Amino acid sequence: MTYRYILRLSRIRDKEKITVEAWPSRKELATPAEHRRPSFIIGSLSGQRTNYVYFMVKELVNKYGAKKTKTGLTLRFPEKEIQAIVEAYRLGLMLTALSKAKNESQADSIIRYLEGCTAEEIWFWTSKYLGIIKRDTQSEKVIKALTVLAS
Repeated sequence: MTYRYILRLSRIRDKEKITVEAWPSRKELATPAEHRRPSFIIGSLSGQRTNYVYFMVKELVNKYGAKKTKTGLTLRFPEKEIQAIVEAYRLGLMLTALSKAKNESQADSIIRYLEGCTAEEIWFWTSKYLGIIKRDTQSEKVIKALTVLAS
């Protein structure tokens, strides 16, 4: 695998933030811009809505284990396990979609949809959001389509 996926849960001054990042798997694969920085961030969420995904984060921490840091937890998803990578992308997409949701009912619909979708749907929506399938696709339009589909 060319990336290793990391979940970061941090709490600074009573503000919580959850992020799913993709890092180069080896230093040789990293570009100069990727030294000490992730290659890309799959999803990020901060504030009150982090409560919506705690059940999923807790489940992943119990399943894969996490390292305690000064400000929170860091979970490294197993690199060779496809199911772990799917879970990283699922959570990242969920974080991004929840950060763009307009109201609580839309957030609930997004969670229900993303919990139940297949790995192929996760790959599709995440690749659309990150601009892998079509470079000129706007991420806001992808999240809007995802929320419409979830409703």
